[in-house]
Amino acid sequence: MSLYKFNKGDTLLNTLVARPSYNFFIYQNDLYLNEHEPMSGAYSSSVTNVPPGYVNLYELNVNRSSSNLIYPFVYPRYDQTFALSSLPTSSQVQQITGSISGSYPLSSSISLFYFASTDATVKHKLLSLKNTINYYRPMSPHFNYSGQIPAGSTYRTRNLDEENINLINIPAIITGNNIKKGSVSLKYYVSGTMVAELTDYKNERGELVQVSGAIAANDGKVAGLVLYNEGFILLTGAWALDTSHQEDYIGDGNDNPKWIYYGSALSETFTGISTPSSSYTFDFQATEKIPNLTMLAHANRGELNYSNNPTFISSSSTLPTITTGSLYYKENPERAIKNIVSSSFTQTTGSFEKITYITKIGIYDEYKNLIAVANLANPVRKREKDSFTFKLKMDL
Repeated sequence: MSLYKFNKGDTLLNTLVARPSYNFFIYQNDLYLNEHEPMSGAYSSSVTNVPPGYVNLYELNVNRSSSNLIYPFVYPRYDQTFALSSLPTSSQVQQITGSISGSYPLSSSISLFYFASTDATVKHKLLSLKNTINYYRPMSPHFNYSGQIPAGSTYRTRNLDEENINLINIPAIITGNNIKKGSVSLKYYVSGTMVAELTDYKNERGELVQVSGAIAANDGKVAGLVLYNEGFILLTGAWALDTSHQEDYIGDGNDNPKWIYYGSALSETFTGISTPSSSYTFDFQATEKIPNLTMLAHANRGELNYSNNPTFISSSSTLPTITTGSLYYKENPERAIKNIVSSSFTQTTGSFEKITYITKIGIYDEYKNLIAVANLANPVRKREKDSFTFKLKMDL
């Protein structure tokens, strides 16, 4: 096996940016992702091993039964300790003599929280976003946790601690690096008819503006904020979207549909809420930045034309005579290399030439540990006069 070091210019590190689209449909306490209906059947639960509407990180344990799931594990060593998140103290780890295991798959989905203006016990969750909201104030005056914000042609005083807020949390498994600006859209349906839509595509500053609805007077109003990098959406719109319809959205009596009630039956704040006439969609694009390493592996002329494969030696060659001593190990140097050069005549071969076939390229780290293997679709014939360059790519 020959080892070669990548020279300057043989490696290129770049970043690929992907924009995966997500569509969540919310009805009652059911969640559907990208219009995928829940699978039915006796073995449907083992296909993805995650609930409907959830994303499976790295697509682990797909199509596996619950008794045959892969899982992470480590072994404690005498000179160091290892612990998974379920074992918080080193003393616990030191008492373990076997392996320490975790569980897969890792999955997550969007979650909703309703913060009532009168409920101070849950305000600390919203308060943790205060500095983040104020940080984006240069983007828009609406990013003001407590103070003056635009209200049409005038200004009004707002304090999020004293208002009803609907918070949508989007986990990093879905958003990746961030939410793409201008891609967010929230739609509110009553009896299958859209009564209002929020979007940020007009300004891309994080303001969720109502662009269409059953009540035209509400168009143009800012009903929420998008924290692109953190994966949060705050809905603050408390105006009626349809005055002809009412439901018990938060278990406090019937009321008209409002943005603060968006997806209330799915909200983790409530249990047992039923809104059979209301449904919702949530669309956005995530940003996935994937580091990509491009490597150029060279097979130069006159190199890589010897193989340790036994078939490289002619079968008519005598068995090698091995001589050993205290300072050397020597094999028979007279072994004949098999000639596979084709000839125009039958029952004969052409002039001898050393030929190998390249089938795999291994990538090693600085400590000569094999970290990747590139398999060629078809073996490449390498003659002494040939020179090849193989382009390899690896996501980091």
